[in-house]
Amino acid sequence: MNVFFVFDDGSLSTPPLGTILPGITRDSIIALARDAGKTVREEPYSLDQWRKDAASGRLKEAFACGTAAVISPIGKVRSVSGDFEISGGAAGPVAMGLRKQLVDIQYGRTNDPHNWIRKVF
Repeated sequence: MNVFFVFDDGSLSTPPLGTILPGITRDSIIALARDAGKTVREEPYSLDQWRKDAASGRLKEAFACGTAAVISPIGKVRSVSGDFEISGGAAGPVAMGLRKQLVDIQYGRTNDPHNWIRKVF
């Protein structure tokens, strides 16, 4: 799975390839977010910074993504240095909006702006 972070300015961040595996779902989320006018950065993001940004409110959402899960919101992080929540542990509108858009494309319920879907006979 891959992971994304959504910040208070509306931008998204995901670890760069090489520190995380490439993936179709990751690429699709980046494309859909950019289509919506969001800035998407591929950059390292440490657990300490994640904790600090969650505490300050700068980090609004975090979610994992992958083929089977599509998008799974991350509400709580557990670690040996202590647990912390992101935005009260609730699923956020960016993650859930991207999930709905991607699933709707997969099921043919909305326009496929990138021609990802192929009809198989």
